[in-house]
Amino acid sequence: MVKRIEKYFSWGSVGLLLLTITYTLFQLDEEALWDVHSFRGILSVIVVVVVAEIYLRRKILFEKLSFFEGLFAVVAAAIVASYLYNFKLNLGLSIVLLLFCLGYGIYKRTFYKPHPIMLSLLAFTVMKLLSVLWATDKTTAFDHIDYYCFFLFLPVISCFYRPEKTILRAFIYIPFFISLLLLLLTVADYIFLMHYLGKPLVSFLTLDKTYLGQHLDTGFATYYQPIIWSITFHPSKIAWGFLVIWTMGYWLWREEKGRIINTFQFLLYTFLMAMIALILQARVTILGIFILMSLFVWVSLMKRVKKPKLIALFTVIVFIIGSLITKEIITKTTFFNDEGRAKINEAALVHFKEHPFIGGGAGYETQLIHSLNINLYSLHNEFLTALSDQGLLGLSFLLLFHILVIYYGLKNKYFLGIYVLIAFAIFNATEGVMGLPICIPFFLFCLIPPKQT
Repeated sequence: MVKRIEKYFSWGSVGLLLLTITYTLFQLDEEALWDVHSFRGILSVIVVVVVAEIYLRRKILFEKLSFFEGLFAVVAAAIVASYLYNFKLNLGLSIVLLLFCLGYGIYKRTFYKPHPIMLSLLAFTVMKLLSVLWATDKTTAFDHIDYYCFFLFLPVISCFYRPEKTILRAFIYIPFFISLLLLLLTVADYIFLMHYLGKPLVSFLTLDKTYLGQHLDTGFATYYQPIIWSITFHPSKIAWGFLVIWTMGYWLWREEKGRIINTFQFLLYTFLMAMIALILQARVTILGIFILMSLFVWVSLMKRVKKPKLIALFTVIVFIIGSLITKEIITKTTFFNDEGRAKINEAALVHFKEHPFIGGGAGYETQLIHSLNINLYSLHNEFLTALSDQGLLGLSFLLLFHILVIYYGLKNKYFLGIYVLIAFAIFNATEGVMGLPICIPFFLFCLIPPKQT
């Protein structure tokens, strides 16, 4: 009886949510659709549905976990899920998670040898923070690196606490299920928006950021409206959040052979995410979907090749070809080509020669941008930021961090860390979340191969 309830609850909960969304949106006029408060009822239903889902699946999600480990998984999952709704929640929850993990490790008297992945992250963080010393504007400099203080604690805490592989079930499934419901809400909101505007539902296929015009009252592009439920209200960051959760969902789907996330759930999530990426005209997510899907296929193919040298050779060849194709898409298509960003990226490469080894100091990127009379705060590229602000030394530490995650992932046949890191790298090359609290749960739970692997 219990298994039957668990089996049909997800279907029933999705049906209930869709009914709630439909009823709510039918009551709204066009002005109310732009009011975040209009969606509180729907978000409340989502919270209730998620709590019930966790309770019904508690045995499989928290199997072999102690009470505290289960609590850590829920807090970490809440950090990931709240990123889609409100950035400020990430800060408080991240501090709580770090304190919980540190206290638990001390209580258990566990100590692990510092992992090379975390040591490289620590080296990059120390370089970031020290770069304030040679920055010309100390106040502005600290504004660029303040969140990196968390990365000082992360490598230390990883010496006291390492999550078991079993904790990944709850950590991944909870934000995956929440995101699936939010994707449904966003698509439904888009459908009602098209109804009000009298436009075809497939308007998002135009690949044109002006495809819905501009909302006169708010000044925002109209395609922002489907994410009005989020206080974050940033299309690219929200779409990327769905993307990185999708990579974890794929790993769990394959690892557990559909026992936690079933095939229908994963395919539905994939379809809705791709649709949302187009609706929000999130270029980095559109590219990221194709890059990561290619990676998934490539990993599946390489599992059939037994010789490591052949795998390395094939991977290098495909990486070069893929990079060239991506470059052509970005530079030769109107939709993906951003002349403004290309201009500041070129300036960063030129000016880094003035301070090649240790860079111009934290915040130097802003000086470069303002010298071009462009009103931006950052380069929107974490790798170029490291090059301009911390020079070749800082960039080397950042690249070493990426290389070590891939190395240990391949060595231990643990692909979750690789998938997550590449999702981060794709976004960090065009926007940037490095140093933000959202990194804490991903880096702590996903990057270091678990003991059972």
